[in-house]
This record gives sequence, C-alpha cells and structure tokens, in this order.
Amino acid sequence: MKDKVSSTKWFGLALQSLLVLAEQDGICPSAVLAQKLEAQSTFLRKILANLVKAGIISAKEGRDGGYYLARGANEITLKDVYDAMRSDPYSKGFLDVNSKECFTPSTRSALYDLKDEMESWLVEGLAKKTISDLLPKDNG
Repeated sequence: MKDKVSSTKWFGLALQSLLVLAEQDGICPSAVLAQKLEAQSTFLRKILANLVKAGIISAKEGRDGGYYLARGANEITLKDVYDAMRSDPYSKGFLDVNSKECFTPSTRSALYDLKDEMESWLVEGLAKKTISDLLPKDNG
C-alpha cells in the first residue's frame, strides 16, 4: 500500500475531483481537472490512479481520453473515497500513540483503543454520505 498516502490534502482533492466529474457531461481530461482544481497535473494523476484502482472512476486512454465516474454519484460513499486514499488510519497523525517516552503502558493501551474507536467513528460517518450529497442543490 505504499502508493496510497494518509493526507487530508489527498482526500480533499479526491473529493473535489469527483464533484467535478459528477457535474461533467462525459469524459474529463486530467488537464481540465487540474486546471479547474488549480492542482498540479502529476499530483492529481496519482490521486486519480488510486480512484481508478478502487473502481470509483474509470479512465479512457488516448487523444480523447480522460476520466469519468464508474458509477453514479449517489452510489459513491465518502468512505469509498477515504478507503481509496488512505494507507494509515486518519487518527495516526492526530493521536500518535507510538512515542514510547510519552506514555505508560496502561495509558498507551487506552489511547490505542481510543485511536481505533476514532477511526470507527470517522468511517461510519463517511459511509453515510455520498458524492451526490456534496453536489450543489437546485433552489428552484
């Protein structure tokens, strides 16, 4: 899993990419996505590659190539995106329990349990939202 990262920047950019693709009619080239998101193309392509591997988006190669959603925006949960982008639990950086000089064994054990519980809360919450929930709603 070295091709995935634990970074809120990657997760945020993945979500933004999916929102652009959800509003796009047809295939969207990575250069257009990068321009709309004001992101570096090479960085964005790494994110898109993880989304393709996870089956969230599909890629068409060639001159008229680009990316498109592999399934409906209402079928893609934020948990799907989170799982596609992470290699370490979200809470790893938030609650570092590996520092031996900071904790007694009993405290470290309690914090490990808390870290795991935080991960569960996050994943459960993300599973309840889809990409379509993030799309702008028509006020009409």
